[in-house]
Parts: sequence; structure tokens; C-alpha cells
Amino acid sequence: ERGFRGGEAVGYAITVSSKGYGGSMVMVVGLSLDGTVKGIRVLSHSETPGLGSKAAEAAFASQFEGKRVEVFKLVKSSPSSEGEVQAVSGATISSRAVLEGVNLALEVFRKL
Repeated sequence: ERGFRGGEAVGYAITVSSKGYGGSMVMVVGLSLDGTVKGIRVLSHSETPGLGSKAAEAAFASQFEGKRVEVFKLVKSSPSSEGEVQAVSGATISSRAVLEGVNLALEVFRKL
């Protein structure tokens, strides 16, 4: 979906689904017209409360914001490059689900 402000296109909101530890994770990824990640909102998930669910929180999602890369990569230690995102400790599968969702949204964006 295209996002508009004052009748002018300002970006896209792309809804995607990926597989987390507890099942499907559905999220919407906001992208600017040049493909910069503006925000991520997890709409639904079945991740473990207090652990995997942390990957659905704003603190994790904020690592993607303001970045424009071809593909994000998950790392366990501190990120050393623009495209790296640090996994939530103890919730690698859930973190990967969010990352894969964002990468899928970027793939869809490139085909628009």
C-alpha cells in the first residue's frame, strides 16, 4: 500500500508474514520512497511471552529504522555494519522471523 501525505506519495506500508518460534508472525513494514525503513509494527505473533515476544517490541524493531540496505543480517554480538541487526538474547528464532519479514518487505518493494 502506498502512503500519502497531503495528496503526495511518501512511502509504502507492506504487510508480510514470517515463521517465528511459536508460529506465524505478521508485521507491517513502513518504507520511504527510496526504500529506507521508517518503522516496523508486529501485528500478531505466538512467541513465548517475556522472551521471544521481545523481538516484537519497539526496542528490537528500532534497529532497522532509518536504514537503507539491500538485505539485513542477524548477528549475536554488537552490529558492525549498517545492515546488521543484533538478535534478542535467547530469542534468535523470533529475531530472525522479524528480520526475514523486513527482508521480504524490501524484496516486495524492489518489485514495485
